[in-house]
Amino acid sequence: MSYLPYRRPPTPGLKIWLPPLLVTGFMWWLSANTISVREGVLATLLFFFPCYAYSRWQRERETRIPLFATLALAYWAAFAMPLFLATPPVDPQTDARFSEPAVYSVLEMAVLGVFALGIGMKVRFRPINPANLPDIAESPGAWRYLYCAMAFGILLGVNEDWPNALGPGARQFMMSLSNMVPVAICAMLATKQMEGTATRSQRYALGSFVVARIVTGIASGWLGPVVFMGLIIAFVYISKYGRLPVKTIAVIVPAFLFLQAGKMAFRSVYWSDTQTAGIFEKAAFWMGASFKEWDAVLTHRDVRGTQELFGESIDRVALLSLSTNVLVKTPRLVPYQNGKTYSYLAATLIPRIVWPEKPTVNDANRFYQVAYGVTDKDNLDGVSIAVGCLTESFINFGWWGVVPVMFLLGLLLGLLERTLLVEGAGLLFSGIGLALLSTLLPIESQAAQYLGGLIQQIAVVFIVVLPVTRRRKVVAGRVFPLPEAV
Repeated sequence: MSYLPYRRPPTPGLKIWLPPLLVTGFMWWLSANTISVREGVLATLLFFFPCYAYSRWQRERETRIPLFATLALAYWAAFAMPLFLATPPVDPQTDARFSEPAVYSVLEMAVLGVFALGIGMKVRFRPINPANLPDIAESPGAWRYLYCAMAFGILLGVNEDWPNALGPGARQFMMSLSNMVPVAICAMLATKQMEGTATRSQRYALGSFVVARIVTGIASGWLGPVVFMGLIIAFVYISKYGRLPVKTIAVIVPAFLFLQAGKMAFRSVYWSDTQTAGIFEKAAFWMGASFKEWDAVLTHRDVRGTQELFGESIDRVALLSLSTNVLVKTPRLVPYQNGKTYSYLAATLIPRIVWPEKPTVNDANRFYQVAYGVTDKDNLDGVSIAVGCLTESFINFGWWGVVPVMFLLGLLLGLLERTLLVEGAGLLFSGIGLALLSTLLPIESQAAQYLGGLIQQIAVVFIVVLPVTRRRKVVAGRVFPLPEAV
C-alpha cells in the first residue's frame, strides 16, 4: 500500500499579527476616547489570540469548530472593543471615571485569563469516546417526531405562562424544551443541509424554524435568539467548509446593530407599559422603531447620535467597565469571597424538582450587584446583571484566582469540545454541542449560571430524542497516520 505525501500547511508566521494590528489601529483612529499605548498593546494581544487560534485550527482541524478562537473573540469584544468604542469606564455609584491604571489592570487580567483558558482547553482529556455515542435513526418516522418536538418548543417560547405549567420545580426542564431541544434539532437539520443529504421536508422544517425563531425572538423583546440562530448556522458552515461564512456574518452584524436601536422603545411599550399585541405586530413595531432611530441620525448626519447607537450595541457585550469597578473595590471595599459564589454551582447540579428550595443561580448575581453598587437592593427583582467567570474569579481569590479558575474552565470546555464537536460524535451529539454554544458564548454569565445547567440541558435533549435514537456500529480497526513529507 502506498501513501500520498502529506504536507502540513505552512505556519502563518508574522503575517498573523497583521489583522490584530489593523483592527486595533482602525478602532484607535475611530475612537474619541483617550487610550494609552500600553492599553492599545493589550487590546492588540487580545485580538491576536482568536486570530492565532483560528489559523491553527484551519491547519489542524482537530475539531469541527474553533471553539477557543470563538471564545477568545468574545473576550476581545467584552474587554478590548469597549476601550475604543464605548464610553470610558465609570463608577456606577458616583459616575466618576476610573483611572487609566485601573483599566490597564483589567486588560491585563483579561489577557492572563484568556491565555489560561486556552492552555486548559489544550489538555488532552476525554473519558468518553465520541464514536460510542448513540445517534438519530434515519427514518421518516424519526424525523416527524423531531419536527413535533421543534414545534412544541416554539409554542412553549411563544406562551410565557407555559414554562410554569408544571410548577416552579420543572421550570428549568420546560425552558430546555423551549430552547435547547429545538435549537439542537435545528443544528442537526442545518448539518444535513450543508452536507447535501437533507430531504425536502427537512429543508422546509429548517427554514420554517429559523423564520419562526427570528419572529418570536423579536416579538418577545430579546435579540439573543435571533443572533444565536444566525451564529449556529454560521458554525455549521464553518464545520463543513473550514472557513468563515462571510455572507452570513455580513447579515448578522448589521441586523444586530439595526435592531439594537429600537429595543428600548419596544421594551418601554410592551414591558414597562405592559401593552398587549400579536407576534407580528410586536415584530413590526420593533422594526419600525429601529428604522426611526437610524433614520433620524443618518438623515441629519448626527455623528454623536450614531456613536451612541453603536455604543448601545457594544454595551450589551461589554464587561470592561463592570470589571474595572470590581478591581477598584476589591478588597478595599468588598472583601474576597474565597469561593463563596461558587457554592451555587454545586446546587445547580441537583434538579429543582428534587430540591424545590435550592438556592437560585441569580443569588451570585444579586450579591455582586448589591456589593459593588451596580443595582439598588430594592430593584433586584427587575434587574439581573452578571460580570462573567473571569472577573468572578477575582472577586473570590484576587489575582491568585484568575489563572487556576480559567484553566479549570478551559479543561471543562475542552472536554465538551473533544466529545461533542468532533467528527466522530455523530449527528445527534454534534447538534447538542452546537446548541450549547448559545450558553457558552455569553461570557458575561457567572460560573453558576454559565456551567450549572450544561449537564441538565444535555440530559433533557437526550431524553426527548431517546425514542428515535439508535446505537452506532463501530468497526474495530486501526488508523494509520500519513507519513510526514521529507
